[in-house]
Amino acid sequence: MNLETIKDFQAFLGELLEDEQEKKLEGVRPITHGLGLESPLQKKAVTEPVVSPKPKADVHTPRRVATPSATPTPVPPPIPKQELTSFISPEPTETMAPPPLPSVSLVKRAASLFLDQVFVQTLWVIALVITSNIFSGFETGLSSGVFKGFSDPLFFRFAILEFAAIWLGYLAVSLGIFNMTFGMWVWGIRISYGNQKDENYGLRKLMRILWSFAFYAPIFPSLLLMFRKNERNLVDALSGSNLYLS
Repeated sequence: MNLETIKDFQAFLGELLEDEQEKKLEGVRPITHGLGLESPLQKKAVTEPVVSPKPKADVHTPRRVATPSATPTPVPPPIPKQELTSFISPEPTETMAPPPLPSVSLVKRAASLFLDQVFVQTLWVIALVITSNIFSGFETGLSSGVFKGFSDPLFFRFAILEFAAIWLGYLAVSLGIFNMTFGMWVWGIRISYGNQKDENYGLRKLMRILWSFAFYAPIFPSLLLMFRKNERNLVDALSGSNLYLS
């Protein structure tokens, strides 16, 4: 047997095997084969080529290079306790109160009251002369006939009203605006009503004016102002004010 015969025989057997394999596949095919009713998944699986996954690229992770640590700051040596206490100022053990205001003596109070009485009485006499001359048609002048007018009830009423008006006006201006009367100004005496932001500041001024009128006019005897407690008399205590030397 030669080689050509063997090759022909092998080709014949290969054709037979291919025919047998096709017959087996035709027995397994579905009825809808060739009618265009195949499943879209099968078509997609057949038409789409299989893409082989790309090989992962080697990711190069840089190594962390150890940075040199910062140079440590030099720590100063601890300060001794004795030197440390010398830098710290000692705390005050007691709160320093402001120095007290200079008090007004009883002699200066009496002297200022005397000057106020002389000043207001002078103004009242001038007012009486003017009123008497108005009532008499300017016949009395500056004679003693002015005081004879007190027998007239109308003149007496005017004299009382003028006396009260002069005292109240004098005290309102001197105590309410200047915080001192004329007699206090002569002796360097001032009145303190406390903090101006206090809501009772104006009330203290009003009470000082009213109580001063009561004791200076005098409605009450001025001798009651001789009695004092803690350098304060009745007018100071009732009005909530204080006197001090400037």
